[in-house]
Amino acid sequence: MRANRRKRPPVMSAGRWITLSAALIILILVALNWYYRSVQSPVWREEQAAEAEAKDRGSLSSVDSSYHYVWDEPVWIVKGKDHNGDATYVWLKQNESITLRADEGLAKADIKERFLLGKPDADISHLKLGLFGGQPVWEIFYSRDQAGVTNHYYEFYRFRDGVFLITYKLPAR
Repeated sequence: MRANRRKRPPVMSAGRWITLSAALIILILVALNWYYRSVQSPVWREEQAAEAEAKDRGSLSSVDSSYHYVWDEPVWIVKGKDHNGDATYVWLKQNESITLRADEGLAKADIKERFLLGKPDADISHLKLGLFGGQPVWEIFYSRDQAGVTNHYYEFYRFRDGVFLITYKLPAR
């Protein structure tokens, strides 16, 4: 028997396991970041193109926000400032655009207040600008509980004067 034989140290010590785990986590995070950027880059390019087109067609000096909207037809809605510093909205359709200063229409807070006066029990999910029937509108998506059933609705109000246009009720689940 050999009594003086030393036990060989393990190949993977605690420090090596920690280093390997950290490197693996970093590699996974880098891969997820790369995947996210590759999936989102076409959307970001389309958004940048819409914002550049809004600056050109709508005479915007700067862009604050933009989003893609689809109801009757796809349209980009871009909010920015014109050369006088006034808040301005541009609705970009495929071959035409509509440009209106914010003060030419009803403000979001005003349309929300009007809406809630008529439907105080409504739970608004979103209130955003859109295009309905070729005209700028405020779209309100909301839900209401009636007799234990939650119903969801879309309502449209004309941007310029807040006149009610139409309500669509979605089927209850």
